[in-house]
Amino acid sequence: MARVVMRWAGGEHAVRLGIAEAEVIQQNTDCGPEFLLSRISLGQWELPHLMEVIRNGLIGGGMDEIEAKRLVDRVAAQQPWIVLKNPAMEILSLALYGPPEDPLGEDMPAGDLTQEFSPEENGSSASITA
Repeated sequence: MARVVMRWAGGEHAVRLGIAEAEVIQQNTDCGPEFLLSRISLGQWELPHLMEVIRNGLIGGGMDEIEAKRLVDRVAAQQPWIVLKNPAMEILSLALYGPPEDPLGEDMPAGDLTQEFSPEENGSSASITA
């Protein structure tokens, strides 16, 4: 997964979960990434799990380990804890599925990407006229 810049309560930072960071999260939460994402999205999260995901996402994005821990600890101490939920979900989703604009399993088309096609050319049905 490439680094992605994320805006959250702690500011705007690059995040990324590589295998090393994912292994740390799994070891410290006793959850695989998809299971953890599911738990968080269902509201069954624990504060240390959210903090662990964000901290490791920041480390994977290039932030120093100590700086990442201090930042996440500061945000958790100063903000309502719920502000950590969406960033944790976003980091896990990016690692599992890639960025939203990156079509999973599809090659990028060659040629002019700004070219417009008629409905027949892009695979849509022809217009119906009465």
